[in-house]
Amino acid sequence: MAPLYPDAAGKGDEPNKRPPVLRAGVNTVTTLVENKKLVVFLPALCGKMGVPYCIIKGKARLGWLVHRKTCTTVAFTQVNSEAKGALAKLVEAIRTNYNDRYDEIWHHWGGNVLGPKSVARIAKLERRRPKNWPPNWPGCNFFIPSSKT
Repeated sequence: MAPLYPDAAGKGDEPNKRPPVLRAGVNTVTTLVENKKLVVFLPALCGKMGVPYCIIKGKARLGWLVHRKTCTTVAFTQVNSEAKGALAKLVEAIRTNYNDRYDEIWHHWGGNVLGPKSVARIAKLERRRPKNWPPNWPGCNFFIPSSKT
């Protein structure tokens, strides 16, 4: 009887080398972080474990990597030998731009930016504050009823 696939007739059942793998999912990636792999989200755990990470804009971009609609986390577990140079450059850029500047970036996010309604309300209260009150006195910010009744 002839083999079903003639090209595979002389080959044995030897396992092939596994291809590079992207692992997706929060639980899977969390276990990989604890095993010191490269991660593309989970900033707090990665910072604690010393694993390089970066934040990608939009879950859809990460989902494109693993052929899903959206994905929250992606980790590299294996890399081709010819792509290791490019990965080393990527990891170095990630470390200098995200990991080494974590505290600097974290301390500069937002704060003391009021919306137009809040600014208008505070300005209105300041106009109604009596002139003889000191500007830093805590009682200055409450609503003062108008003399017109």
